[in-house]
Amino acid sequence: MQNKFVWIPLVSLVFLGCTKTIIIGNNEQRIEEAPVTYYEEVPIYGTGSGYEINTVNNNVPYSSEPVVSQSKSFNISPLEAFDKMQDNQNVLLLDVRMVHEIPQDGKIADSVMIPLQVLGSNLHRLDKSKEIIVYCHVGNRSVEATQLLQSQGFDAVNMSGGIEEWKRNHLAVRWK
Repeated sequence: MQNKFVWIPLVSLVFLGCTKTIIIGNNEQRIEEAPVTYYEEVPIYGTGSGYEINTVNNNVPYSSEPVVSQSKSFNISPLEAFDKMQDNQNVLLLDVRMVHEIPQDGKIADSVMIPLQVLGSNLHRLDKSKEIIVYCHVGNRSVEATQLLQSQGFDAVNMSGGIEEWKRNHLAVRWK
């Protein structure tokens, strides 16, 4: 009987951040260490029967962080945002959270609220001559909003960590 090995599909393990490959064969199991930064061979499965490997794509980069096309100043910290607001009157603070989040988390004074879900249809409410600092609860939605704004020609930056990081830095919030 021929000794065959079964490879657990790497693609799903790669995106989960796993660094181990489990190989199960006839009466044998072993775990091999996988490279963290680059996988040397990532199989591309064909449409034939089973999981036939048609080709191998070499040096496919792996990253646990989402790849975001960012300009040099895509992210700023809450302290940098606070300083910009104090020093520059040409700054607009944009909150992209939902209205029902304010009673629980508060909001930053003088910020304009346009939820991410309706931002695309409300771009006319924003001034392209101002630098826009975008924030949300923890910084996920604001990344998407910042990308949208930049793609439409706005000078926008993401405040990393959102209002939670703002509060961790002991900066003031309003509750209404």
